[in-house]
Amino acid sequence: MIFLIALIVLVSITYLSLSPKPALTASNDKLGHFIAYSVLTFLILRSFVIRNVNRLLMLLVFSILYGVLMEYGQRFVPGRSFSIYDMIANTSGVLIGLLIYWVLKATRSKYI
Repeated sequence: MIFLIALIVLVSITYLSLSPKPALTASNDKLGHFIAYSVLTFLILRSFVIRNVNRLLMLLVFSILYGVLMEYGQRFVPGRSFSIYDMIANTSGVLIGLLIYWVLKATRSKYI
């Protein structure tokens, strides 16, 4: 079930990133990026059994590269543009998603 939700978030981010009109205004754009990638990373980490550091790194690299590719893809969409600040917000979201995952796992939360 968690994997399905992660997939829905992934598809939603792709759609919003590559649609011609920005869905968010400039004032809350970075916050939207940050929240979306935090949620995505948490759900991805929650979806897979992580038994070693290699798998964890692979999932984190996937999340970060996905954010970079979505930003790069915006260069080719009318009305959208590439932004290094969006990439920073995406990557920050990935790291916070990882932190939330670790905190919940360390406290043996029922959500992990």
